[in-house]
Amino acid sequence: MTDQLNADVVSQYELETWTRCAEAYLSHFADLTGETVQLLWDAARIKTGNKVLDLGCGPGHVAGAFTDLGAVVTGIDFSGTMIDIARQRYPGATFQEANAEDLPFDDAIFDAVASNFVVHHLARPHRVFSEIARVLKPGGCFSFVVWGPPEAQSSVGAFFGAVATHHDIAQLPHGPLFGADESAYESPLTANSFTDLQFENHTILWKSDTVDPVLQAFLEWGNISALPQDIQQKIEATARENLESYKTAEGYTFPHEILLGSAKKL
Repeated sequence: MTDQLNADVVSQYELETWTRCAEAYLSHFADLTGETVQLLWDAARIKTGNKVLDLGCGPGHVAGAFTDLGAVVTGIDFSGTMIDIARQRYPGATFQEANAEDLPFDDAIFDAVASNFVVHHLARPHRVFSEIARVLKPGGCFSFVVWGPPEAQSSVGAFFGAVATHHDIAQLPHGPLFGADESAYESPLTANSFTDLQFENHTILWKSDTVDPVLQAFLEWGNISALPQDIQQKIEATARENLESYKTAEGYTFPHEILLGSAKKL
């Protein structure tokens, strides 16, 4: 009962967080998380015409990119707000509000499943991985990306450092909740009939002319506007100072280490 309760709390917290900052995600974070599209495509061995499930599609930017590359894409997300945005922005793909723990699809209908910066937030990873295996065709591939070690996330570190200086950092949204290295995913993958497990570390770059979109993304994600005005101002000032260390001749470049995982269904 305790584990069930904790998982329910995690799921509800994740839903509330990403629903609240859905617009900010597409406006800001998607500039970074969209850098993984080709990695996910290649790792899942997707081909033109394949039926692909984008699991935890958020505002739809990966599903939209996959559609442009020639796939037939269905995106699901547990946030209705995210789905509304995705439908408006990317009409070439199909989007459906759904929980990854109980996918509303028949068995063995997708050629590939991809998930971009989602699976490390799962409250019940074994259940979700079982559902992924169920909807994949035999021989179909699952690819996913998660963040690497916290110390290898430049913009995140700059922002968290600012919050820690002026406020209780434990009150920020959590993550990764489940795991940031390959050992966390081997068990749920192998337990659900996946083979040919592969993991690769990559570095993606968040580039911006100014620090403003990067800072705004974190301020909205962290719900900093709910804090007293003086604390907000201090956090923003310190974050700007921390972010300045990533200035280059062309603007600002923030490197982030990620883990790319893939596996094939037996």
